[in-house]
Amino acid sequence: MNRLWVALALTLLVLTGCSSDKSSTAMDGESIYNESCAACHGEKLQGAVGPTVANMKSKYTEAEVLKIINEGTKKMPGNLLDKEKSEIVTKWLMEQ
Repeated sequence: MNRLWVALALTLLVLTGCSSDKSSTAMDGESIYNESCAACHGEKLQGAVGPTVANMKSKYTEAEVLKIINEGTKKMPGNLLDKEKSEIVTKWLMEQ
């Protein structure tokens, strides 16, 4: 009986280690931007290969920014982020 409990406890520990924990993934706008956008748009939103994305709120609505991120532009491909990350980074950009 003790061996059964030990086996069960070890199995649970192994399975816990194998589970995918979505909360461990960075899900804040700044982290998503730094990971997926900064290479082209600059670490400080100043632009690099891609244009500046500073002060987006003065240029676009939130819906327009989300559309650009999702669909892309002539030079930027679309669908680089999933829906949730696109929404998070859009909200973050509108606050910058």
